[in-house]
Amino acid sequence: MTYVKALQNNAFRTLYIGIILSNLAASIANISLIWIAYNKFNSPLVIAIVLGALELPALVIGPFLGGFLDKFKKSNLMIFAYLTNASVFLFLMFNPLKSMFDFTIFIGLLVISGAVKPLLMGGNSMFIQDIFSVSEERVVANALTTMSFDMTYIFGSLLSGMVMALGYGLKVYMLVAVLYIVVALCIWRVSKLIMVSRDHVNEKADEYKGYFDNLKQAFHTILSNHTLLYVLLMDFLWNTLLWAGLTVLMPILVKQHFMAGASQYGLLESMTSIGIVLGSIVVGKVQPNPKWLVSIVVGAIGLHGVLFSVIGVSNNVPTTAILLMIIGLIVAPALIYKNTFYQQTFDSDA
Repeated sequence: MTYVKALQNNAFRTLYIGIILSNLAASIANISLIWIAYNKFNSPLVIAIVLGALELPALVIGPFLGGFLDKFKKSNLMIFAYLTNASVFLFLMFNPLKSMFDFTIFIGLLVISGAVKPLLMGGNSMFIQDIFSVSEERVVANALTTMSFDMTYIFGSLLSGMVMALGYGLKVYMLVAVLYIVVALCIWRVSKLIMVSRDHVNEKADEYKGYFDNLKQAFHTILSNHTLLYVLLMDFLWNTLLWAGLTVLMPILVKQHFMAGASQYGLLESMTSIGIVLGSIVVGKVQPNPKWLVSIVVGAIGLHGVLFSVIGVSNNVPTTAILLMIIGLIVAPALIYKNTFYQQTFDSDA
């Protein structure tokens, strides 16, 4: 299946538009949040707190939220999650975080926003499963969604850098809030276009009983499938040590080591995404043997780790930019084939 043919599917096209707008909102918001937090409080600890509020709730609560997507209408859960994200940035529009009390409320809202993140990631993947039943078609769809994330991240990173360089950092949050609301409308539309074969249970008692049964089955599947367990653990460490580490270290590297500003920070944040887009264009057209998926993911993540360590000896922005783009090229297969592996695994267990 070609990229064009995938986009000719009305449900996927609507979902894809929603994913693009969601990724754009997230990229603008995340880059701005990290840079403003560091410059406002001048402390790496604040970056860690902001990043922890966004990511840790998803790690703790994520395994338990997955069951809700299986048992309850995922579109309603996703709409709730997107509106929750919008509320965070509506708060920022009217509150410049001048006091510790304001900052505490802000962190609390970020925790809630981070907690519902698994609903969005899992919901998008499940929609792709609903729309495309064949593995080869899902590789193409996953490649498109991966490219959309990084294409919008490129634009969002550069836009955030320019906006913050001009001193209008907080003003951009109105745009982010509006984007999340529009995405919620897209998800509502997708739910109307897809005929889900799964039967919906109306009785609340049965719903909750089914939820705990699904949760138990999910943990049984993970613990009994050693390959799945190892991939999940590797994915967790990958996000925690490499991606999260880069997010925390990048503004410090730019400001203290390179003596640069927000525009250079935005540029460097976009370079990995440029590499991922270029790599995804190629990867999406390659259909490897399903038995090779995990090996390809492991190899790509291993190379990412090696190149990540090289960033520490880079002494200028152009060299770091090239290195980050190469990293993006290398990790593209891991991002795409990892999702395909998860979808195949849970398909066979269904």
